[in-house]
Amino acid sequence: MKKTNSIFKSALIALSLCIVASACAPKENQLPTTKKGIMDAFVAGTLPESYAPAAFFVHFANNQKVGMPAVNAHLQFLLKTNADILKVQFEQRVQRVTDDLDKQETWDNIGPIPVDFYRPTVEIIKNINEIAGKDVYVAPTVYSAYQVARQALGDENIAKAAAERPEDLKRVLGYYLEALEWYVQELKNIGIESFYMTTQGGEMKYNSIPGFYSDIIKPFDLKLMNQCQEGAKLTLLHICDWEGTYDDLTRYLDYPGDIVNVPLALNGTPVTLSDAEELFGRPVLGGFDRKGHVINKGSVEEVAAVVKEAIANGPKGRVMIGADCTVSDAPIKNIHAAVAAAHNSGE
Repeated sequence: MKKTNSIFKSALIALSLCIVASACAPKENQLPTTKKGIMDAFVAGTLPESYAPAAFFVHFANNQKVGMPAVNAHLQFLLKTNADILKVQFEQRVQRVTDDLDKQETWDNIGPIPVDFYRPTVEIIKNINEIAGKDVYVAPTVYSAYQVARQALGDENIAKAAAERPEDLKRVLGYYLEALEWYVQELKNIGIESFYMTTQGGEMKYNSIPGFYSDIIKPFDLKLMNQCQEGAKLTLLHICDWEGTYDDLTRYLDYPGDIVNVPLALNGTPVTLSDAEELFGRPVLGGFDRKGHVINKGSVEEVAAVVKEAIANGPKGRVMIGADCTVSDAPIKNIHAAVAAAHNSGE
């Protein structure tokens, strides 16, 4: 383990030296010498416009989701892509509830999960942070209570419960929230300074259920995200449309998050990076369609062209290059090409 740590630390030092080398320009155009410094400057609006930060995220293979294989997969991905943050995937799932959820007794029998349920994920993040966290923001993914409930209950059962037994649903969400709050606090205890906060539940498919978002989704979201934001140095808000389309982003304007990552469209109407920046008044992460041809099957030249266009047409100095969600089908060469093009956006 010590040898592995040394190898990764040496490689990360080499990345930092590359940043230092690229900073040997006129003083006003100098870059910070760590990726943490780059992200701090980006959020503050002081990063040279010749460099746009970038990061893409993937789900790793099943044999790389736990323990040291997960640690190594995340670190290798960082080294291969040269991304500006290290987002840690959230792969630990709660058990599916298989009983008949039409019965009240089934809901009565759903109890809390262990408050330290996410300890194995914390251990993965701790190991990653010990190796990379000095120079790079390690940003663990934080699911919402609703997203965890989806694993246990399923969308149809959640929708039905919201309409027929909302207090039971809120009670169960509270159980998952307790474990997530422990997870966030434990991450802070081990020195984590950054969080990738994700939300679902505001999709159009739930619009017909009165109070679903306002009474069930949002209060749990805000309680957890505000905990993440408190004392953090960098947070990212991800409004995830993996499970359905949205028609309203204004409901998220009071959500925390230093950088915002939004869907590419609202009910069929495109949402540009400039639209998102203007709406939220914050820097934005995006530029690529996770399902799009270019990032998944295009040439590196096509990838670089999309980066150039996204930066040229986006809000000046406020674009972090990435995708609207994970890009697990994209080849490493394309991800690296996108990051490299962003880092040399002034050429």
